[in-house]
Amino acid sequence: MYETRTRPWLYRSLQNGERGEVRHLLIVFVNGSAETQLVQFTNGIETLVSSGTEYETKLHADVLAQAWTSDEGFSLVKEGHAFEPLPAVIALARKLGVEVVYDNRFKAVKPGHPLNLTGAVPLKNWSGMAAKNGGSYRYALDGVRLTAQPVLADSLRGAIAPGDGAAFAKFMLNHMAALKAVGPTVAFVVSD
Repeated sequence: MYETRTRPWLYRSLQNGERGEVRHLLIVFVNGSAETQLVQFTNGIETLVSSGTEYETKLHADVLAQAWTSDEGFSLVKEGHAFEPLPAVIALARKLGVEVVYDNRFKAVKPGHPLNLTGAVPLKNWSGMAAKNGGSYRYALDGVRLTAQPVLADSLRGAIAPGDGAAFAKFMLNHMAALKAVGPTVAFVVSD
C-alpha cells in the first residue's frame, strides 16, 4: 500500500561558518508527492521558495543549495549538526511536527507535584539549558533528538590555536575545560 506523505521533510541544512547563519530547506507535502512546496527556514522564519512536484522541489532545493555553497560560503551540514539559537530550533521543530521534549530535569514523583515520570515538556514552554561562566548554548535538531551544545563567551572564542604539538595539546585541553565550565552537551529525545 502506498502511503501519502503529510509531514514536512527537512531536506537540507547549510551553514555559513564565518557568519554562523544556518539555512534549512524543507519540503512541505500539500498533496503527497504530487504537490509540494520548497520552504526556506532561516532563524525561525519561514519563506516559501517554490511549488511543484516532490521531484521538482528536490531539484530546486539542490540547485539553491549549490548556489549558496558556491556564491555565499555555505556548506552542507549533516543532519543534527546545524547548531543555532533555541528560538530558531524550536520554530523549526514545531514546523516539522515536534511538540514535546523529554528533559530529565522535569521528572517529578514528589508529593504535591504533578506526576511526570518521563520529563515530558511541551516544546513551546521549554527554556533549554542554562549556561554558566558567560557562555551560552546552541541547539540542533535531527528529527528524534534535540542536542544542546555549550558555546564559549565571546571573550574566549577568538583565540587562535598554536601550530606545534605540545602547545596545541595544552590549548585544546584549556579550551575543553572552558567549554565544560559552561555546561555539558546534552541530547534530548523529542516527539510529536
